[in-house]
Amino acid sequence: MSEDSAKNPFEKGGSDYARFRPTYPQALADALADLCGSTRHALDVGCGNGQFSCLLATRFDRVTATDLSAEQIENAFQDPKVDYRQESAETIGVADDSVDLIVAAQAAHWFDLDAFYAEAQRVASDGAVIALVSYGVPELDGEVGKRFHDFYWTEIFQYWPAARRHVEDGYATMPFPFPELAVPGIAIERDWTLGDLLGYISTWSAAKAARKAGAETLIDAFSEDLKRLWGPDETLRTVRWPINGRIGRIA
Repeated sequence: MSEDSAKNPFEKGGSDYARFRPTYPQALADALADLCGSTRHALDVGCGNGQFSCLLATRFDRVTATDLSAEQIENAFQDPKVDYRQESAETIGVADDSVDLIVAAQAAHWFDLDAFYAEAQRVASDGAVIALVSYGVPELDGEVGKRFHDFYWTEIFQYWPAARRHVEDGYATMPFPFPELAVPGIAIERDWTLGDLLGYISTWSAAKAARKAGAETLIDAFSEDLKRLWGPDETLRTVRWPINGRIGRIA
């Protein structure tokens, strides 16, 4: 992965990322572990702040978690079974034939896939599972959901980097040279206040790009509209992210 911030938009703001990003459910870690013949060693590539790495640690003897961003690693959740390393997805510092699960959660669209896949095949044990997973565009009910939909698809959409398209289509168009397994029907659901949702949006690379381009009024107008639609500050609304991706087995 390039060190260019355009290719790695979360190089800054690791603490906000850890605070506001939704966490994957334990059910996803369990589903992936259940596909593996052995649960000795999992590799979480592009681990960010280690949210998913720590879930994997409940099922694997050890987890190696890597990310190019020093700030993400510095703000990572700690677990004695998780070994964090600052390194790229294309140069993985683990031994050949040593990993039972290779996962990239909300990260594979930033990778040089050919180089990453070559490394994945090198480190994978016989029959290892590889999973590229992502959570899609958030869904909310009612008028809040309609306003959010319009904001995402017609207002801020132009500020997302091109790689975001892979998240939106669930990685369906990305090359994936492995025999495929079914993706479990799991979603992330959170009951959030308006402050939680706006904090999450503030971590978007699109929001940062819009502000850099002088389009603050776009975000500010959206925030004001949501305040009118949301209700009292303490009101909780359910936010849902469908989990998509590609899962395969490395022969």
